[in-house]
Amino acid sequence: MNERKLTFGGRRALNIIGTPSTKLFREHEGWPGDSHALRDADKQILNQVDGRRNVRQIIDAAGVDYETGLHSIAWLMKTGFVYSGEVVEGLLHEQSDRLAFFTEIFSDAEHDEEYWEGVIASIIKDKPEFRDLAPGLTWEGLSPNLAEPLPSPSQLKDYFVHVMVALYDKAEEILGADAVLAKRILLDARPH
Repeated sequence: MNERKLTFGGRRALNIIGTPSTKLFREHEGWPGDSHALRDADKQILNQVDGRRNVRQIIDAAGVDYETGLHSIAWLMKTGFVYSGEVVEGLLHEQSDRLAFFTEIFSDAEHDEEYWEGVIASIIKDKPEFRDLAPGLTWEGLSPNLAEPLPSPSQLKDYFVHVMVALYDKAEEILGADAVLAKRILLDARPH
């Protein structure tokens, strides 16, 4: 279908999705496929999402009208049933920035950014259970990278919550609870 002939709603749905060639992945957590909250088109689309097909292929395989499929996919993305690699990459970038900001605001004369980078590296290396939290997430030094199978957005968020908790615990050992609380408020209030 020609994207220029889409209705306003279809173009809006495509803005949420990305492009017709965007590959989609299914969130492992969520409502079962027989949920009454899902429309038939949503179920048909959801059944075709396998991490290998793109939007156009999913809609074709589901056998639904192109625009109906776009609306369905946009709704499934907004409700967290499916996600794209671009969403995961954006989340990873956001979390990487958060770690960089942590090292910046928690640095002092005795514990510089290099010290905190070492702490982060040891947390990642010394906690093998983190690997199971976000399959597909690898590290090159302090640079997180993605490989397939991509972790879902919820897996990635959970992973970084665990990393941040370990960092805050270490920071409390060094700086004390009051100093960490004040800096944590600054870190958490920073716009993403």
